[in-house]
Amino acid sequence: MKNFPLGNMSSMEEQLGKGYQQMMIGLIIFISGAIWGGMIATDGMVAEDIYWPAVMMLSGAMITLLGTTFGTDHEDDRSNDLSDAIMELTERINRLVGSSSGDDSSEESE
Repeated sequence: MKNFPLGNMSSMEEQLGKGYQQMMIGLIIFISGAIWGGMIATDGMVAEDIYWPAVMMLSGAMITLLGTTFGTDHEDDRSNDLSDAIMELTERINRLVGSSSGDDSSEESE
């Protein structure tokens, strides 16, 4: 079965990580929602007509993103980027608050 139409699944796992199946399922759900929304889109369309296709697309996108971030053993696992960004922002805010209050107290003490 080397001529499998989607390619060798083990090579996909090597390239995409352990969450490759979840990413594929998420992409299929996203594309299905996009096709469904495209079929519904007409001249007399209102926003409520594409609510469920949009929910389906968003669900597929979230499943795909979770497949890319969780369950990988690679050192470039990106599941901690949000946490790192929040910690970096917190440090910057603390430095700014500390420097503004620290400068005032250091000037008064000198």
